[in-house]
Amino acid sequence: MLRQRYGLLLASLVVLFLVQGIVPGGPWQEVLITALSAGTLVLALRAGEVTSRVGRLGVAVGVALVAAVTVLALTGTTNTATARLASGMLVAVAPPAVAIGVVRGLRERGRATVQAVLGVLCLYLLIGMFCAFVYGSIDHLGGAPVFAGGAAATTSHCLYFSFTTLTTVGYGDLTARSNLGHTIAVAEALVGQIYLVTVVALLVSDLGRRRDASA
Repeated sequence: MLRQRYGLLLASLVVLFLVQGIVPGGPWQEVLITALSAGTLVLALRAGEVTSRVGRLGVAVGVALVAAVTVLALTGTTNTATARLASGMLVAVAPPAVAIGVVRGLRERGRATVQAVLGVLCLYLLIGMFCAFVYGSIDHLGGAPVFAGGAAATTSHCLYFSFTTLTTVGYGDLTARSNLGHTIAVAEALVGQIYLVTVVALLVSDLGRRRDASA
């Protein structure tokens, strides 16, 4: 069951990433993104095996956000703030819930499992989405654009910059403008590399050794 939960969560995160990166803005696009963010949050809470009360609260908040943005879409009003709120809740609540679930599973089983690997991959995607949300927030709350050259901090641009930074690809077509942006970008790159060569690599190698030993 946990494997299915983490598998569903990983699939949901991939779909959300693709939709946010490809779909253009608009009222009904915001409804879709809000619904996907809310659904992904619920899956994350289930995967983390939070209490039923917290799970019901997550469902209630998700339904309320989707209902609010849907009502506005019916009037032809774009509500980016609500969609950003749903994304913000996802990147704020989901990572600790998933991390707690993965650690609990490792302690119970005493070994690396497929569900643990799926869980840490979910966390990797959530790290990238969290940093993308941070870049967008800096642009909206700050007095100047977060990207150099006047590039707009759209959701797709923030995701693109975040994941090229997280994976240390760094194409260079988008760069942070301020010292704060530079610092966050460098920190994200360090976290991305350290996370892959420690957490993910250790779990995958342990999983491989145990499978070889049981063969």
